[in-house]
Amino acid sequence: MEVASLIAIVVTIIVIYFFVKLIVSPIIKAIVGVIIFIVVVYVLQRLGFDFDQMLSPFGISLNLNSWITKLNWIFGPANHYIDQAKTFLYNIWQNFPKNISQ
Repeated sequence: MEVASLIAIVVTIIVIYFFVKLIVSPIIKAIVGVIIFIVVVYVLQRLGFDFDQMLSPFGISLNLNSWITKLNWIFGPANHYIDQAKTFLYNIWQNFPKNISQ
């Protein structure tokens, strides 16, 4: 193997490494962050937290119900598990001792 082709291969590997590390990695982190944010907002809304009511004194209306219903085909299968978790947490809270001092 020639020295020139060996140098070209090493330079190509270094360029690909920095491309993946510096450009692709932040894009993937941003996409994963947005997906996590959407999932957290959806789960909080399913548990009864209303962002529109909380932000309405500031004049902000996110109208989350309209875009959540558009994503219902994604979140539809998860509704069953969210309802089970909600029921389980409600039952645990009902059985939690209210009077700690004895």
